[in-house]
Formats: sequence, C-alpha cells, structure tokens
Amino acid sequence: MKLTKLLAAALLPAMLLVGCGSGGNGENPVSSEPNGETPASGELVEIKNGMEMPGYYYENNLTTGAADPFILAHDGMYYLYCTGGSRFTVRSTKYPNVWPSESKVILKLSDLGWAEEKGWAPEMYEYNGKFYMIFSAEGYNGLHAIGIAVCDTPDGEFKPLSSKPFFAPDYSVIDGSLFFDDDGRIYMYYSKDNSTNLVDGKKTSQVYGVEVAADFSGVIGEPVLISTPEQDWEKKSGSVLWNEGPVVFKENGVYYLLYSANCYAVKDYSVGYATSDTPLARFVKPEKSRILRGNDTTVTGPGHCNILRSPDGSEMYMVYHVHTVPPDVKNGRSLAIDRLVIREDGTLAVDGPSETRRPLPSGANGYSHIHADALTVTGTGEKAEISSFSAVENLFDGIAKTSVEGIYSMDEGGSVEIKLNQPTELTSVMLYAPMTDDYVPGTVDVEINGAYILRGLKFSSRLGSPLTATLSNLPANTAVETIKITVHLAEGSTYAALSEIVPITARQK
Repeated sequence: MKLTKLLAAALLPAMLLVGCGSGGNGENPVSSEPNGETPASGELVEIKNGMEMPGYYYENNLTTGAADPFILAHDGMYYLYCTGGSRFTVRSTKYPNVWPSESKVILKLSDLGWAEEKGWAPEMYEYNGKFYMIFSAEGYNGLHAIGIAVCDTPDGEFKPLSSKPFFAPDYSVIDGSLFFDDDGRIYMYYSKDNSTNLVDGKKTSQVYGVEVAADFSGVIGEPVLISTPEQDWEKKSGSVLWNEGPVVFKENGVYYLLYSANCYAVKDYSVGYATSDTPLARFVKPEKSRILRGNDTTVTGPGHCNILRSPDGSEMYMVYHVHTVPPDVKNGRSLAIDRLVIREDGTLAVDGPSETRRPLPSGANGYSHIHADALTVTGTGEKAEISSFSAVENLFDGIAKTSVEGIYSMDEGGSVEIKLNQPTELTSVMLYAPMTDDYVPGTVDVEINGAYILRGLKFSSRLGSPLTATLSNLPANTAVETIKITVHLAEGSTYAALSEIVPITARQK
C-alpha cells in the first residue's frame, strides 16, 4: 500500500490533563475491579482496560510564562527558572507534570548594584554544597554582562558573588551556561550578542567558551569561538544572525553543544547541535545539525534549551520553550520537555516537539520505564513496501515517530512479542502509531503472560495520541514476563504500524 497522506499533528494542548481517563481509548470499556479469574490451561482470560491515573505522563505546554527555561531537579523536587525582566523567580513542584502558576522572587536586579533591566536566561547549579545561579542582565556600561549569585538553597534569597558582574567584556554577552567536566574543571559558554558583534558586515550572535576558576573568582585564559551561524537553516532571519542559548554536556567521551538559531520571536527559532573531543574548540556541526523545529502552525519557535536527566539516570530530556500562541511571542512562551536520544552512531534526536501525551522521565513520580536493554523483542507479520524503514528495534529507540520512517509495519494479525529479562509488575503499556491515517491500526489486542488479554483496544482519533493498555485489572501483584501485541487493520488498510512502545512499571513509593 502506498502512503497517501501525511498529516500534521492536532491542536497543541493548552495544559496537562490532570483527571483520570482511559488513556485516549474512549471507546474501550473500563472496569475498576479486577476479575480475579485464574486462566485454565490454554485459555486466555479477557480483562478490561483499567482506569488510568495521570502520574506517569505529561503533555506540552506544561506552564506559561516560561521563556528560556531551566529545570533543576534536587532532593525530590523540581525548580523552574526563566527569563524575568527586573527580577528572577522560581516555581517549584514535586510533580513535574503539574507546575504552579505562582512563583517566588529569589533575586532582584536592583540588588546587584550594576544591572538595570533585561534579566535573561538564569541557570542553576549545585556545587560544593551551595547553589549557583548564572544569568545575564543589561546595565553594566550600557551592555549586557553575566552575573553569578549564590544561596544555600535552590529557592532562597540569592546574593551576588560580587558588586560587579562575573564576566563583562567590552561587548554584550548573554545566555551564560556552566559545564562541570569529569576532571573537575569548569567551563562557561555564552553568546557574544549581535547587538555589538559584526561578522562580515552582519550583526551576528556567536557562541564562545572559556574556562572558569574553581572558586568562581574569574575566567582562565581567553574565550574561544565555539559556534557561528553557517548552515542554511541558521540564516532564516535574514540580515541578523543568531547562535545563542548554548548548553554543553558530555557522553561517551564526546562533548555535545546544543544551541538555538534564528530570532527567538519568529517561527524559525530552532535547536541544533555540534560535537567536539575537547571542551574549548570549534565544535563541528553535522550535515543535519537541526534536531528540534516547529511545524509552522501548531508549534513554533521551539528553542533555548537545557538538559534534564531522568530521576533514575536512564534518560535525558530537553527542556525548552515554545510560542504560547503561534507563531510569535506576543502572548509569551511556554514550557516544553521532550526526550533527547543519542543514537548508536553518536547522532542526536529529539522526540518532539510533542503535542500529545508522553511518558514522564523514567523514575519521576515513582514510575520507571522498561528499556531495550531489559527485554527481547521480536516481530511477526508481513511488512509494507516501506520495509526499509520497518524494524522491530525501532519500537524501543525512545522516539515516537511522526512519519513512516523508523517504524514497524505489519499486515493483519501481525504481532510484536516482548519478553522482559526480569518479571516486573507493570502499570501500563503505552503504544504509539505513526501520525498517518493509513497506518494506524484498527484495533490492538494486548496479551499478558500468555494468560490474560485486553482485546479490541482502539487508538484515539487524535493522531499521535498513544493507546494505553492499563493493567490495573490484572490479578493483584501480577509480575509481567511477556507482552504480545497483535494488530488488526482498519477498514480499507493493507498494513498497520507501531512507532514506539513504552512499558511502565508499577509505582514505587
């Protein structure tokens, strides 16, 4: 069957769903009581899809008023810091899918002695038992400079390290970000702002890096150019160019730079990446360096990102903002998070910008994910002619594909069988299909341990929304050893496909 339609996502959800539901399976019968039956030999006991609690998933937008967001996870709490104008504030929550609208002031620019306005892009780091906030503000010699303030707690009253900025060259600098290397050395990355920087006659923001003294008394050596706008997608804003919002992390000996390009106020604001084998060098951008972009309609301006590690350390997430009402910033910016994946070849991918339900970072709220290294997965059934993009391993790569590339396709009755290395009590299994009508299964059967079956589950009519098999109606304390997912075709379809599967453990309190 040839692909006939490729649809964009549905409307960007305004807020997280906080009530109970059937996981997008509105047509499925729901029962709150386990039937308690014990299967006879060779028979499957049919159970109903259970009630779904909202503790293990989220939907973007998470909260409004969140320009240039940074999330700190500390001691079971999450703290959100954003661009603030004349002051910096924090919002805190125990549950990262529910953010309060109220915030607490932690630093006023008027208390710095040198800043006047435009306090931008705060970031927070725990270091040597204290919390250090790095930020930029305007006012020192009429330019933007970078300051650092310190406090004993992440939401207390922050005090500047000095009556002067931490870093104030003779040009404007914004978007300061710190990286603590595994050898104990500290580096600062920042954007040399285009308000004072001309390159080949064009106002250009560029990313620089410099080493920082361990006691934050100053920088060591001269700043090094890390990144400059050079690829076509980075030049959509015309005569003024941007590389800004840098963040560096290190995995498998490789230094990764994430940065944003184009003007933050337009739809083309996007995130790219580059790599290096040393922290202070010109990072190399791959041919496909852009990894997060909007769709020009329901999501625009995704950018100025940071990294959030999952509580159990098994996943990375990109924290970023989007235009609250696309396609500009007249109505502000909102918080979004999506999973960041490092592929086997070292390239990066983001599961987003997502507009439908996604599982929270593994370990959040006590729920963890079963990843590819903890199971064996096999598939049966004839593949579509797009079989070059169809592999069962794609179902556990961390990306819910929005197209037919990187999925697993099957004909009628095709199945995916999952064997867990360790029998585990599960809360649910989230299934994603491509955002293409022709490849969404008509119904799905989910078989557990060869003994129980949830039959005839349906995907939501909202493309991209997951089908959730909620296992609360299994007999109490059932340890799941095997999961078999069988697809049945929608009327008129020749093939169906899945793009991602996420088994979620029972909550650990």
